[in-house]
Amino acid sequence: MKVVIVGAGEVGTGLAETLCLEKNAVVVIDLDNDLLRNLSNKFDLMIINGNGASGKVLSEAEIKDANLMVAVTESNEVNVLSCHTAKTLNPSLRTICRVNDTDYFNEDESFDLKNFGIDHLVVPQKECAQTILDVLAGPNLKEITKLSVEGAVICGFHLSPGSAMVGTQLLSFPRPDLLDKIRVCAIWRRGKLIIPRGKERFNNYDDVYVAGERSEVLALAEWSCLDEKKVNNIVIGGATELGTYLVDELSKEGKNVTLVESDERLAERALKKLESSVNILHGNITDSDIQKEAGVDAADLYLSAMNSDENNILSCLLAKRKGAEKVITIINKPDYREIISSMENIDGCFSPRTAALNSIINLIQGENRRIGAILHRISAEVFEMTVVPKSRVVGKTISESACPRGAVFAMIFRGNVIIPATGDQIFQVGDLVVMMGEQYALKKAQALFAPKSIMGLL
Repeated sequence: MKVVIVGAGEVGTGLAETLCLEKNAVVVIDLDNDLLRNLSNKFDLMIINGNGASGKVLSEAEIKDANLMVAVTESNEVNVLSCHTAKTLNPSLRTICRVNDTDYFNEDESFDLKNFGIDHLVVPQKECAQTILDVLAGPNLKEITKLSVEGAVICGFHLSPGSAMVGTQLLSFPRPDLLDKIRVCAIWRRGKLIIPRGKERFNNYDDVYVAGERSEVLALAEWSCLDEKKVNNIVIGGATELGTYLVDELSKEGKNVTLVESDERLAERALKKLESSVNILHGNITDSDIQKEAGVDAADLYLSAMNSDENNILSCLLAKRKGAEKVITIINKPDYREIISSMENIDGCFSPRTAALNSIINLIQGENRRIGAILHRISAEVFEMTVVPKSRVVGKTISESACPRGAVFAMIFRGNVIIPATGDQIFQVGDLVVMMGEQYALKKAQALFAPKSIMGLL
């Protein structure tokens, strides 16, 4: 598949890495030569220095031969115009457009994005907000990652002291009725990823990652945790697009929400946009007095959604110290993920970049294999790979198939049926197999699914 990416920022770079890993022909267009050089030094792709909305530049990228174009610059207007120009040059082209303003397009039913040459619209702030809202709806949840089959998820949840799972082993799990319907894929313990085997014992403060049908996974999470206080009193720092959108959605759910913003202009914009029941404070959320005025000490949740990762992390640490029950931070820099995941005082982190990437990845159907998701909180990824004729695993059970160390078989999608990846399941041609693990291990796992005639090339 030939893919043209307009924008070599963090989302464009992450997408280029994913698509190059899957052996696609990738062209990246950007005005920043330094970003392009960094990409070309890391990956096997074509780079073009220029404006992706220009017909001349798109022709240079041979857009007429492309199957897909993804416009992910920081400019809404450039992304929209890029899609329109590309579609004019190649009407059969699929286009995906990123916009950073939740209100950029009118959601009226009569409004048709195809008039702008856009097949799919991705709004990172909305994608990230929905992920957070899903997590807040369940007990002790850290993240929920949706996969390509409706209802299939990988869910991470926290084991607090006293949890029914603490001290148990997979071999002698006290609720086999729950375990039969899901697959325990990973444990995140003190900044380390563990792929659990039968004798692995669950410890206090482990984050457990489980794959399966959503209702079954949430049933295990609910059984495993102690009675958890419902999240009603919420303080959000930052009237950014994401912060304001979250406040709006949470207030509609009847939550008691306070929004704190240091920029008077942004605070006034939020005041006009939000319900009158939302309490908006003008001040710096990293200031102790402002946190006290906002009621952080009695908050069930403090969530920091400012544009500065450093201020987000600092305000979360202060809020936890003040007495907030749970604190969640938004991060924009990928390198901060591992740091935050090892910090016990921060209960969760979410990235609009990761949310946008996951949304785009799920819109791109690879021929035989593809990355299914990148996790928000831990250093792990999810692959979905198709079992093709003559691959090494055809006709074998999971227990007979040598899974690389650092990865695990999580689920099998047989059509729209979700099957837990237990040892006696037999791989069939056409199965979409979900694996979770570290990137290097998942890359090795590709050889299991490739036809034997080309295995030596992988």
